[in-house]
Amino acid sequence: METVVTRGTDPNAPLTALLGVVGAVLLFVVIVALQALFYRQEALERVRKVENVRAEELARNIASQQERLHGYRLLDPATGAVAIPIERARDIVFKRAQDGLPLTRFPIVQPE
Repeated sequence: METVVTRGTDPNAPLTALLGVVGAVLLFVVIVALQALFYRQEALERVRKVENVRAEELARNIASQQERLHGYRLLDPATGAVAIPIERARDIVFKRAQDGLPLTRFPIVQPE
């Protein structure tokens, strides 16, 4: 048996090496891009499920406090104690101070 070797049929080693390196680099870039995409989506999901929930609860609390600060309400029906808006209370106190009246005459009522 005789082996026949023909020229031009041997694989091109430099081209094969180049394709292997380019393929490895592309694979690495794809893996890093997918990992970055995953972490980005994970962060968005955390914001949506955790941080926004806290923000909504905080917004409800602030709205409740603003309502208490800026609204009228009955504190004690038996004594007729009422809460007035803070702007109105401030104006009354300033007016009393300008008129020289004592500022400690107002009853101190603890909030509910």
